[in-house]
Amino acid sequence: MEIFKAEKMQFVRRGIYLFGGLFCLFCISVSAYGQEPVRIASNIEIAAKWVDLAPFEQRKFLTRLGSQSRPVLFEVIPYNRFHQLMENEQIDCVLSSQPAEFDNTIAAVSRVRFELRLFNLAGVDLTSMPNVEIGILANLPRPDVPLTVEIIWHDLSSLEQSVDLLSAGRLDAIVGDIAHIRVYDNISIVQADLPPVITIKLALVCRDTEPLREFVGEFDSSTGVSGFRHSQSDENRYTVLNAW
Repeated sequence: MEIFKAEKMQFVRRGIYLFGGLFCLFCISVSAYGQEPVRIASNIEIAAKWVDLAPFEQRKFLTRLGSQSRPVLFEVIPYNRFHQLMENEQIDCVLSSQPAEFDNTIAAVSRVRFELRLFNLAGVDLTSMPNVEIGILANLPRPDVPLTVEIIWHDLSSLEQSVDLLSAGRLDAIVGDIAHIRVYDNISIVQADLPPVITIKLALVCRDTEPLREFVGEFDSSTGVSGFRHSQSDENRYTVLNAW
């Protein structure tokens, strides 16, 4: 825990700076840092509350990412827009488990692991239902679920949408990670008594420019690794099974 108290976080999101887990209203211009922030797209919300709830490995990854010499700006964006925004240079980086999908990019060596599970409303027995309607982020593969009933999948654009539909009784279960589910403070949503259905490792993938090479290299060095890769290198093409 002490490592996170000691390190300075410089997250910026929607006009808010984040330092050491404390929010400060956007009262300082970006020029005060002398550099523009690195714009990072994610289809999950990266907020102080989630960082506090996240497992050690995930908190370490995000804390180190926000402790570089350049501040970072997280934007919550649907995964299907990542490619276009990267190509148009409207964002600098993405968090993805599929670095090889992005042309002319570099990927950090550092990875962060997520275990995704099923969540349902308290008191609901998924095994007793004739079919189970499950919400899942559209960019995720549909996993094998250890249920003998018929599974009806619904592709969704965000975890927030998943939580809302589950809370309203329009879904029987959703796929997510425990820390992000806890962010919504909905005590009626509980983890299903089942093993993880998806395990993924996310990477920081950035446009291949000299400033972003320096940013990725600095990030990897801060986590104790080095040697970022070209995501589309024929020699170093990643084999990726799952996406986030």
